[in-house]
Amino acid sequence: MIPLVKWFYLLAVSVWTGSVVFFTAVVAPTVTQTLSPDDAAKLQRAVFPRYYLLGVLCAVVGIVCVGWLLADRTFGKWPGILSLLLLVSTGAANGWLLLAVFPRLNELRERKTPVIGTGKLPEPRWEQEWKELHQTSVQLNYAVLAGLLALLFLVVFA
Repeated sequence: MIPLVKWFYLLAVSVWTGSVVFFTAVVAPTVTQTLSPDDAAKLQRAVFPRYYLLGVLCAVVGIVCVGWLLADRTFGKWPGILSLLLLVSTGAANGWLLLAVFPRLNELRERKTPVIGTGKLPEPRWEQEWKELHQTSVQLNYAVLAGLLALLFLVVFA
């Protein structure tokens, strides 16, 4: 049973890492370079919830697997605890992005759309808040990637 648990753990962390790398390096730049801002926003609204949910689900699978491996004493105590902390923090980051940040970004975009449609300039505070939240989400995405790379390191060297 333990080899299967290890496989599920490695699969969860690998799929999650691959999705972050692919999205960051391929999808995001391609979308912004290829589509109009409105079309890019529509695509991102469809993709981001699934992207963040995938991270949350992979974190849950990883937590269960590491807990199992720790209980079986297959995983060392400190690498296991560090792995759990990384999984909880990266999963929580994805959950926060999914449930709080992304909906707020969408709300701010909605507020700006009617203003832009009338030819009036959007309120600077909405634009500023959107930029700050977007920057936060980008930075958090890179932090999640760093955590995932650390998890892969622990799998290989622990």
